[in-house]
Amino acid sequence: MENSKQQYEVETRCHFAGRDEVYQSLPFFRKSIYGEAIWNSGIYGLSLFKSGELLRVGEVHVGSETRIFLRWKGQDTGTFANIRIEIGDEITKGVRDSLVLRQLGGRSGFLTVQQVIEELDRLGHHRFMGFEGHDWYGKYEPLDIEIKMMHCPVLKWPLLVEFEKTAGTMEEARRWEIELGSFTHQFDLEDRLIHDEPPTLLYSARFA
Repeated sequence: MENSKQQYEVETRCHFAGRDEVYQSLPFFRKSIYGEAIWNSGIYGLSLFKSGELLRVGEVHVGSETRIFLRWKGQDTGTFANIRIEIGDEITKGVRDSLVLRQLGGRSGFLTVQQVIEELDRLGHHRFMGFEGHDWYGKYEPLDIEIKMMHCPVLKWPLLVEFEKTAGTMEEARRWEIELGSFTHQFDLEDRLIHDEPPTLLYSARFA
């Protein structure tokens, strides 16, 4: 059981036609990958989503291990990159005093995974869409940028590469946003940039 404190997620992403194109455009990418995962993610709370927030429950499968996470993200305040306040709980074996449920005005105390879902429903935040995919992830060490190649066939762009940094303050988040802008320019990625995040792309594919 693990709760993560509030932090700022700073990220952007690019679309590619295939993995070979990724490796050609980003020569460092192949050697920077150190893991892969299969995941599925449910998006909850349509009213929250329409207000710009994001609430999800996700399962991540790495080898024979499965972990389950509850995450909430605030509204995007970025310009070039997406900048969101993010808090999360690992709920694989249950969670005590969930930070996310506290943010939503929910119950405290110990809750199992099923009870977490029931509490989301009680609060009116029902699941309204979901998707799944395959990630390859690692780090670009020179700039301490988390990198991830995501294959998700239901999206408009099935292969996305995400670049992410984490900040403790908004001031730091703005610095990382500028750094990510310089990074994408360095690798001539401007024409590949996608500002919409995967759940927004999914919503457009399903409901637009």
